[in-house]
Amino acid sequence: MTSQYSAQIDQLHKTIYNPDISEDDARQHVLRCCLDGLNIQQVGLWQYTDDDLLRCELLLDKNGGFSQEALLLDRWSFPGYFAALDKRRVIKASDAMHDPATKDLTELFLKPLNVKSLLDVPIYQGDKLTGIICCEQTVTIKRWTEEDVAFILAVADIYRSRFS
Repeated sequence: MTSQYSAQIDQLHKTIYNPDISEDDARQHVLRCCLDGLNIQQVGLWQYTDDDLLRCELLLDKNGGFSQEALLLDRWSFPGYFAALDKRRVIKASDAMHDPATKDLTELFLKPLNVKSLLDVPIYQGDKLTGIICCEQTVTIKRWTEEDVAFILAVADIYRSRFS
């Protein structure tokens, strides 16, 4: 991992474990770290409400700030995406509209929000997949690197350890 990413991880760890920070502020810092670290347009924190439904708990857009708008993704509408999540792996879709793991999100999610690239990293509590951090690049395609993936995996680990 680059020294820039390492410094951001260290700072995030210090910030969200500050005893004076609220849970909401800590979650916002997690998303801000992803947004700034990857230099992307938006990032969301999605939680499973059950095995078949993901709900966006918090979304940060570079231009629009934070939103708690209720966005939902269900297994029946997006079977390919949920199948990829079920494999408990990172989804690294540089061209999200054509990637097998994310192409079924195209009409109802990617096109309306102008999302070109997705990097989705799982969040676990023990062995149970409880949510994802969804990094999104709009307007242009972003080629995700292995360092980008390692960085977001480290952020997800910090999130899990703070909120489990």
